[in-house]
Amino acid sequence: MGGKAGGLTVSDPASQAAAASGAARDPASSSALIVGAGIGGLAAGITLRRLGLKVSIWEQAEALAEVGAGLQLSPNATRYLRDLGLLDAIEKVAVVPRALDVRDGRTFDSLAHCEYGPEAARHGAPFLVIHRADLLDVLAAAARDAGCDIRLNTRLQSLEPHGTGMRAVAAEGDSLIAQEADVVIGADGVRSVVREHLGLGVRPVFARRVAYRATIPLRSDTSPDVRLFLGPDAHLVTYPVKAGTAVNVVAIVRQDKPVSRWSEPGDASKVHKAFAGWAPEVRALLEDAPAFLCWGLYDLDPLPRWSQGRVTLLGDAAHAMLPFLAQGAAQAIEDAAVLAQVLGREGISPDALSQYEAIRRPRTARIQLGARRNAGIYHMKGLGRFARNMVIKATGPSLLSRHDWIYGG
Repeated sequence: MGGKAGGLTVSDPASQAAAASGAARDPASSSALIVGAGIGGLAAGITLRRLGLKVSIWEQAEALAEVGAGLQLSPNATRYLRDLGLLDAIEKVAVVPRALDVRDGRTFDSLAHCEYGPEAARHGAPFLVIHRADLLDVLAAAARDAGCDIRLNTRLQSLEPHGTGMRAVAAEGDSLIAQEADVVIGADGVRSVVREHLGLGVRPVFARRVAYRATIPLRSDTSPDVRLFLGPDAHLVTYPVKAGTAVNVVAIVRQDKPVSRWSEPGDASKVHKAFAGWAPEVRALLEDAPAFLCWGLYDLDPLPRWSQGRVTLLGDAAHAMLPFLAQGAAQAIEDAAVLAQVLGREGISPDALSQYEAIRRPRTARIQLGARRNAGIYHMKGLGRFARNMVIKATGPSLLSRHDWIYGG
């Protein structure tokens, strides 16, 4: 029956291969188990219910809530959210930013000012900024309305082939529950236990950077832009959230030692030390924050595969990426949409999961590596910083159009 991987019982390779057999099944008579109720998992639940699958979503957390984190939704994400009929609800709690404003954080010099409006019109969908908890609320309500069974405080323990499908066992509080499904989707984040089931031997890579996040009150002089301040070994991103009533602040600093857990209280003195000597306008934003929560930044090397038999991965479980292209949530939403498109066309089968992977893996790998490159560019110092600033100034308003391959995808 196999052994243990991070607490998850995994099957032996021969048993896993057995699950790859079987003809494609009609989605309307099939079932899916999604492990993880984050943005990607909930979006996948909605898309698969639209196909007619019976969908269960297991989430290890006791509540669907995230604090102190905003995110950006580019047109490649909002296009799919509109297709799901969710864009109106999302726009009620989101903000349409005016422009991307890039500045040198130490001198406050403007490097680029790029209006979002023309880009949004060209790609046929808006740019939005939103608090992550607000997006989760919309997705969770839509998933429940669609008929998804969302079970909280449910931690996957084992995953084994069963006939032509899979059988999963989870600890739900003090009890064990079991469920059979025609397809299992691991949407359980960068430390995915479903990924361990696939036996890839891949571990998250710490980027030697920590994000300190806070939400501060909106002031009368607060910019309606997404603002990016670049500097040596650190950068700062700010943008309005909560329907324009608050500002999301993300300070990312170089830090060789990771934090001990996800979303822990951050040491404000480390933030202020990292930004000492920066422009007064930047320091004032940080001083407005009553407290910070911090996250260690991790990503994955592009995986050799995502799928095996009737199990596949989605979102950060498949392609965790650094936030330097603002594509983590957008790529998870894309995954959910493409997965549903392929399963609707091909039926529920291992071959269909392989097709989904073949479509998605090259694109997400390119974005992962691009985000890693930006991590170095954002934090340049010395002559590198001077050269970077000159290149950004020369690019000017066309800075956003360099990412047309992402936004139009």
